[in-house]
Amino acid sequence: MKYEAFELGEKINNRRICYKLYQPLWSKYDLSALDLSIDKWTTIKFLNDSGDDFNEHITQVPNNTGGLYMFSIKCKILTGITDYPVYIGRAQFSEGQNLRKRVREYRNKFARDNERPLITKMFKYWAPDLYLSFIPLEENENIIDYEKKLINSLLLPFNTEIPDQEIKQAIAAF
Repeated sequence: MKYEAFELGEKINNRRICYKLYQPLWSKYDLSALDLSIDKWTTIKFLNDSGDDFNEHITQVPNNTGGLYMFSIKCKILTGITDYPVYIGRAQFSEGQNLRKRVREYRNKFARDNERPLITKMFKYWAPDLYLSFIPLEENENIIDYEKKLINSLLLPFNTEIPDQEIKQAIAAF
């Protein structure tokens, strides 16, 4: 019985996610030029129920524009209340890149190769409960700036590259 409790404790510990909620950062970065209301984002289940392939709704992600995207883990016990955002990213539109292609790269590349350990962890432990929210954006030149501001404001647990040097140094110090 004790061994089973130890195994469960180890499994739970491997799924620990740390959030940093710091209200002053929420207002430090001006994102008023972009309407980030939840009704402006489209949310889809990212993978199928077994977590081994894309959900059929991946085709809803546009392939003719860039934009911002966010991965979330959804717990189905309290739907809508227990949605945990874990990663924000961006895709600029070019001849070789678009929003759909970029988000597909996460499963096709990062989910398996351990090049980005936290992304690999995201897929290993939460693949069946992983959701993708995205907002298409036309202005390529603003996409990087919006992503930086969102990352710096929210400090999501799987965004390891913090663009703001002061915040990055503060996090590293602790």
